[in-house]
Amino acid sequence: MRSKQEGLSGKTKWSKGTRTRLGVFVALVLLCAAVAASVALPRNPSQASPKKYKATKDIVLDKTTGKLRKPTQEETDAMVSRISVLTNRSSEGLTVNQRSNGMKSVDLQGRFNSVVLGRANADGTTEVRCVFSIEEAADFLGLEEE
Repeated sequence: MRSKQEGLSGKTKWSKGTRTRLGVFVALVLLCAAVAASVALPRNPSQASPKKYKATKDIVLDKTTGKLRKPTQEETDAMVSRISVLTNRSSEGLTVNQRSNGMKSVDLQGRFNSVVLGRANADGTTEVRCVFSIEEAADFLGLEEE
């Protein structure tokens, strides 16, 4: 079964069903990643973003309606919190450990990461971007500071 077709312009066109399944899949992956990160990462209030954001773009594919919607405030707060922790570039509180072989190591405590984000589009496609700060993430996800 072929789920894509090549149009006159030479670009690949995905069927509506394939785009919908892909959008649902990406939304579920993002939700699972947010839940997993909230459970797995250490909670340190000093690493969380003190800024409050609100959603301005429809980027979440609703499972029941199949339509795009804005993330709820709870979903937005969870995304901002996790992304803030992951992209934290502060070395405050990190300690250097000396190993017996002379090597030194530092437990980064979940900091200094980049985050791969995805957002659903109205045409059924998905955009993906790697971000290194909460500001980059907010710009990509259509979040505005309150």
